[in-house]
Amino acid sequence: MTGAAWNAHHARVETMAAALAGSNGPVRLRKPTSNLFRPREDALRTEIDVASLNHVIEIDVEAGAAEVEGMTTYADLVDATLPHGLAPAIVPELKSITVGGATTGIGIESGAFRYGLVHDTVQELDVLVADGRVLTCSRERRPELFYGFPNSYGSVGYATRVRLGLIPVQPYVRLQHTSFRDPEKLFAAIGEECAQPTCAYLDGVYFAPGEFVLTRAHFVESLPPGTEASDYTWMRQYWQSLRERREDYLTIHDYLWRWDTDWFWCSRNVGAHLKPVRLLLGRKRLSSVTYQKIMRSSRRWPLNLLQSIRPRTESVIQDVDIPIANAAAFLEDFEAEIGIRPVWICPFVVPEGRFSLFQLRTDTPYINFGFWDLVRSSEPDGHYNARVEDLVAKHGGKKSLYSRSTYDETTFWQHYDRQAYEALKRECDPEGRFPGLYEKAVRRG
Repeated sequence: MTGAAWNAHHARVETMAAALAGSNGPVRLRKPTSNLFRPREDALRTEIDVASLNHVIEIDVEAGAAEVEGMTTYADLVDATLPHGLAPAIVPELKSITVGGATTGIGIESGAFRYGLVHDTVQELDVLVADGRVLTCSRERRPELFYGFPNSYGSVGYATRVRLGLIPVQPYVRLQHTSFRDPEKLFAAIGEECAQPTCAYLDGVYFAPGEFVLTRAHFVESLPPGTEASDYTWMRQYWQSLRERREDYLTIHDYLWRWDTDWFWCSRNVGAHLKPVRLLLGRKRLSSVTYQKIMRSSRRWPLNLLQSIRPRTESVIQDVDIPIANAAAFLEDFEAEIGIRPVWICPFVVPEGRFSLFQLRTDTPYINFGFWDLVRSSEPDGHYNARVEDLVAKHGGKKSLYSRSTYDETTFWQHYDRQAYEALKRECDPEGRFPGLYEKAVRRG
């Protein structure tokens, strides 16, 4: 692989690898963005700056693949692929999510009912490990690292390069919003789409008991005469349109980022759902990046003093994956015990079951339930997050680790393959320079 873009990429990686090899002790990556939503304890660590690894190296149109650096945001990747009539098979819903982050974490979106999760679409990885080596891995080459990297969250290494699959797309999508009252009928319809897809993208929303909307998105080359594509990037909110319209049209660009303007519906938590606030903020500031900055600022003094004068709350920001046969029962229990609304419903299939730290069944579709809000609480802090974990276990599911976890160590390793992880750790980080997965996910390392 040669050319100016590749040469520049190799130079950036070599600089970073040399800095890591020439350092000692615990390591932390310094990067400008993060979509992790769990508290982290400050600790003395060598910081390795990865901010420069944010380039799209190459779009291989003929092969339908993109070569990108780990800190490349999906917003930049989409901007590079759409002119070719292509998009990543899975485009996580927030513009600030990075390719490396979605690979070492668990990335999902509405194409997942066809293609699986982000890591299912990855073809090859370069992983920088603790001693400064860069290890290339794929399904055939170093498969233990390739299959162990998803859900490792930087605890065994950092993705410096990712090759991932692209799919052909059209300039527009036609949306069909179908209402359901019965959750069993909703999940039956989803199961049929997973078995024999009739649309390009599929997701849904639970608004309240007896109020569900399932959205099928179909590619279209042009808009019908007299029709304009809807714009939900400023004064109008996409999530509200689901209950107001049965059919809609969006550009493919705006469809891929339909949730970003309001961070699904979480803009409500900062008043950005109000028209005067939206007008004041303007189109550019209505984005997940803005809401992340506000959220992180709220943890610092003096904004955190608000916690002492308002009713006590617990932040429940979670994505959980439940086998489709158990989805209705899980949602009923979730409504009774947690009660957050709305809830995102994103179905996905599992093309292969070899990913050691996020093993799922291949004989069933799953439903990803995403819920992100504050719950008023008189219980000890962590109570509701622990109840979510209990419900996930009860219904045979698995929880993502990007947010708060309360597992004790024994229970944690019942859900994630300790033997496979420790083998990877010995190979990639024998001196423990990166935080361990349990320490990072639960102990705030």
